[in-house]
Amino acid sequence: MAGLKKYPSAAPAAGSNGTSRDVSTFLSVYLLLTLALPSYLTITALGSLGRPSTLWGLLGLSWWAFERLRRTTRLNAGSSAVRWALLGFLAAVLISYAVSNLQGIPPNESSPADSGLLRTAGWVGIGLLANDGIGSAERWLVLVRRMTLLGGLAALLGLAQFVAGQSLLEWLTLPGFSADSAHSASTRGDFIRPSGLATQPLEYAVVLSMALPLALTLALTDKHRNQAARWWPVLALALATILSGSKSAFIGAAVGIIILVPAWSGAVRIRVLGGLAVLLGIVYVTVPGVAGTARGMFQSMGNDSSSLSRTDSYGVAIEIATRNLFFGRGFGTFLPRYRIFDNGYLTALVEVGLVGLMLLVLLLLCAVWNTLGAGYRLFPAGSRARELGAGLAASILAGAVLLAFFDGLNFSVSAALLFLSVGLAGAYRGLHRSGERRGSWTGIRLPDGDPLRE
Repeated sequence: MAGLKKYPSAAPAAGSNGTSRDVSTFLSVYLLLTLALPSYLTITALGSLGRPSTLWGLLGLSWWAFERLRRTTRLNAGSSAVRWALLGFLAAVLISYAVSNLQGIPPNESSPADSGLLRTAGWVGIGLLANDGIGSAERWLVLVRRMTLLGGLAALLGLAQFVAGQSLLEWLTLPGFSADSAHSASTRGDFIRPSGLATQPLEYAVVLSMALPLALTLALTDKHRNQAARWWPVLALALATILSGSKSAFIGAAVGIIILVPAWSGAVRIRVLGGLAVLLGIVYVTVPGVAGTARGMFQSMGNDSSSLSRTDSYGVAIEIATRNLFFGRGFGTFLPRYRIFDNGYLTALVEVGLVGLMLLVLLLLCAVWNTLGAGYRLFPAGSRARELGAGLAASILAGAVLLAFFDGLNFSVSAALLFLSVGLAGAYRGLHRSGERRGSWTGIRLPDGDPLRE
């Protein structure tokens, strides 16, 4: 794709054998800032706006906008549907912000409104950059591998927290940073609920649920890599999910696996599902009490405080939303002390209105259509490209389903992963669309000469 080839790259990094710092590298830094820094730490001087990932996302939006403005030819890189859905959601948040300020916003909501707008701009910028800026299937695959690697490391930290019975982060401070929220270990039954570097266990569950389908897919398709490198993230993520003490982690993992199963051959289904069953059995036998805790989680489902809060919130959310039905009261302005809906879609309805909620759902549907739908239409059964599309779709759907279980857009890590994955979905479709990129999917050579698709 001629247009994408002109996407700028910085000068070659020293020691990189001439490999330029391209968009995939930029997005890899974003992943590091999102998953390798505690999400509750912000740059003190900037307050709630000081999350490094937010600032990096805004830089990404600026880069994407600069390319759009300077280009004399039409940019035709990623999925246009994903691009317009991302821009549409950002426009809805902007209109909501303007309406709330015109109507008069309480002083205690002014800063959250500013922060919410900038956070959204950063997420959308990362999604747009991923959609339009990844120049080849190789670079797309590199970024997916890095996402899986960081997800596996997050799982290892969660496992260490479970074994130690504490967060292990009390000592962690960075010069110039401060915590914008309390971070302490919570428990369920006799066990700690790990949260990794996330603000709380539910956000950590999203990391596990979105990384596991991708890790499984790469373990099954990256056959040029040794088995230990391919399978350790799967084992870490699966163990962390089982020991997470979170219904959401189980539900997200189940959604991901359900999406993946149809893309697998019969032999792979038996091997993977059998392996997961054996792992469950080993954990429940060797860690007394885990089985009872997990059983209790689901037996109380519908009667626990979070479920009751969620179901009781429908009427309240609709009543509040009708006051500003179309564009809401402003993204980020419905503060937790007012009420916690435990449902990201209800919160979106209240904060960005019916228009914003519909555009959010449309964005997620576009991402799934550009991965799962396009993969099944364009690639033969058993191909690596189809399985990679299914893996990314499973990751996005897991994140989308978990939005119904907590206010996911109020948490930086879960929202960042979701918008980046949406951008990767657009790139997946765009990299196939032209004849040049079609060749890159069907015949690219990995380092040992193994084709991406067999």
